[in-house]
Amino acid sequence: MRSSKRDRIITGALELAHRDGFDTLTFEALAEHVGLTRGGVIYHFRTKTELLEGIADAFFERWRNEALEALGKPLEEASSAERVEALVRSVVDGEILPGEVSFMLSATPEAEKLKEAWDALRREWVGEVSDLTSMQRVALLAVDGWWANRAVDSRSRNPDEPAIADLIVSLAAGNNPDQALAEAVDKD
Repeated sequence: MRSSKRDRIITGALELAHRDGFDTLTFEALAEHVGLTRGGVIYHFRTKTELLEGIADAFFERWRNEALEALGKPLEEASSAERVEALVRSVVDGEILPGEVSFMLSATPEAEKLKEAWDALRREWVGEVSDLTSMQRVALLAVDGWWANRAVDSRSRNPDEPAIADLIVSLAAGNNPDQALAEAVDKD
């Protein structure tokens, strides 16, 4: 299936943000990068805010689809623990797209759209954090650290060992920490 111009623009914006940072992204540079005119870009996204909203929507859809794939059944059929476990599994197994971290860390007001998309996904899959066990909260913190490590250090994958990923997922599932650690060590 051929990707749409809208998808090309979003992908191009991510590539440029990865290379130069989101704060320096212009419609002119984006148009040149994706092989369209400035007007062609503006046809799909009239403002930088609309572009970021499109990127945030695309990220939300990708993140949600990855979590649903990890869950293996409809969201409404899953328990709270299964949803948290699937979300965590989707992050530790997932890919970080070029430019994703640039958007997440941007200081611009427009970047709030991406943070809002992530927050919406977490609310949908995790619910109230205060309702989670302590170990599930630790797993959410650990998966945030996992993502950040992978986002900023693509060469050194020391924490990205499968046993560590399994430990984080096991904690997210609400397993006893001793049991989770024992399972991680057994797989190692």
